[in-house]
Amino acid sequence: MIIKKSKNLDKIHSVAPDFVGEKEWFFLYWIAYFKLVNSGKISTPELCSKIPISQQTISRRILELEENGYIIRKDGSRGGDLELTTKAYIHLEKVFQNLQYVFSSKSCVEQFHGKLKTGMGEGAHYIQNDNYFSQFKKKLGFEPYFGTLNVQVNPELYDFLQEQLKNFKQTIIQGFENGSRTYGDVVCYFVRIWSENKPDVKVPGALLLIQRTSHKPFVLEFIAEKCLREYFPIKDDDEVFFEFRKC
Repeated sequence: MIIKKSKNLDKIHSVAPDFVGEKEWFFLYWIAYFKLVNSGKISTPELCSKIPISQQTISRRILELEENGYIIRKDGSRGGDLELTTKAYIHLEKVFQNLQYVFSSKSCVEQFHGKLKTGMGEGAHYIQNDNYFSQFKKKLGFEPYFGTLNVQVNPELYDFLQEQLKNFKQTIIQGFENGSRTYGDVVCYFVRIWSENKPDVKVPGALLLIQRTSHKPFVLEFIAEKCLREYFPIKDDDEVFFEFRKC
């Protein structure tokens, strides 16, 4: 996953112009977080048990934060509960504002990726259905290959992707009834897809969000005019990349 650099850095500086060093905000963030989940209390030893950094480094950082007025120890001892000062919350607020600006942009994420997986063959059946196929052709602007490319992403990236979808245009393929069977809507997003084998060739396609699917969790389905598995070529567990595109 790659975060785009803003084209207008002045806007970021207008939000929170002061630089907040990594020594400060990293530890202040974790102190604030663990205080929240630990009923308002966190000590240096407890912090050491929760962060995968050496105890010496954490103790040194805590001492620096205390000397610079970011934290106080409630009982005055080295192992006492850590309290954030107003100065600390001001710095955290600046980081928060900057992150809000980054993630409120229309396309803060440039690339996503996952591993190719073999599907159940259901994609070809649905795409070949005349009701779906005619809509794909008309609304997406291409005749899709009879099959979907199935890409499994890690859970954290999947959740982030779901949140980011609101920033991109969607196209609805209307569901329908065929006798006693009901076919649901398909939500489509325009994407470009590529692989490690051909990193400079990005194939236009669409990400499909299907209401009814037998796929395992975190598996995404893509369609394109080409058979992407053969075109790149790629096999199961090969890395597949995609990005959203404006149409």
